[in-house]
Amino acid sequence: MTIYNRFAITISVVLLLTTVVMVGIGQDSLSFYFTVYFIEALAITELYVYFNSRARRGLTYVSAMLFAGFAVSLLFQVVNIFR
Repeated sequence: MTIYNRFAITISVVLLLTTVVMVGIGQDSLSFYFTVYFIEALAITELYVYFNSRARRGLTYVSAMLFAGFAVSLLFQVVNIFR
């Protein structure tokens, strides 16, 4: 099994299990889901730092997009606090 396949399977299984747990505890906040997914995706990506440079650049782009989504989610939370 290649490293890319292991990465894809690992991230899929972790996010699926996280979804099951959060649904089980009754979490219904989309921003909470996104924040947890963001943290997990970054952590798993860091575990796979031994990718080649081309794959690492692609993962950096994905991480930047996840961070942008996290920032937007955080911005909405701040706006709701001050409203």
